[in-house]
Amino acid sequence: MNKDRLQEFAVRVTQANKSQLIVILYDILEADLESATDAINAKDYKTYEKELRHASRIVNQLMGALDYRYPLAYDLLSLYSYLNKKMVSALMSRSNQDFPEILDLINDLRVGFMEVSKEDNSGPMMQNTQQIYAGLTYGRGTLNESSLNPSDIHRGYKA
Repeated sequence: MNKDRLQEFAVRVTQANKSQLIVILYDILEADLESATDAINAKDYKTYEKELRHASRIVNQLMGALDYRYPLAYDLLSLYSYLNKKMVSALMSRSNQDFPEILDLINDLRVGFMEVSKEDNSGPMMQNTQQIYAGLTYGRGTLNESSLNPSDIHRGYKA
């Protein structure tokens, strides 16, 4: 995964509530599998293994986030175990033939959690994070993006 994508996920995490964090984990999982596909197509097995191992850790995070007070958690645990098994198999065989099935499952789960997140009115999980205001300015032959935190009292020079 490239640096810009990582920054995008970091910004989303700082502003997310509980259910939105699960959606972000699905998005990261999808990005890892896309990177693994690019790596296997380029015969870059080291990157392929790195991305698949990261995807597996994301699935483990999803397993750890389950609330077993609800019966649905056990069904999700079975699905996550299945996904993990498929990814381990792909890692060992150095093949991405199971990726379409894995991505379909992830997408279906993501859609469900996206609907749940629309109903979730809780605030962001992270408190005291930087408010981000972004803007574009024109540079010499380029377009520059900048962000500003208006409440940062340590910004600028003191006379």
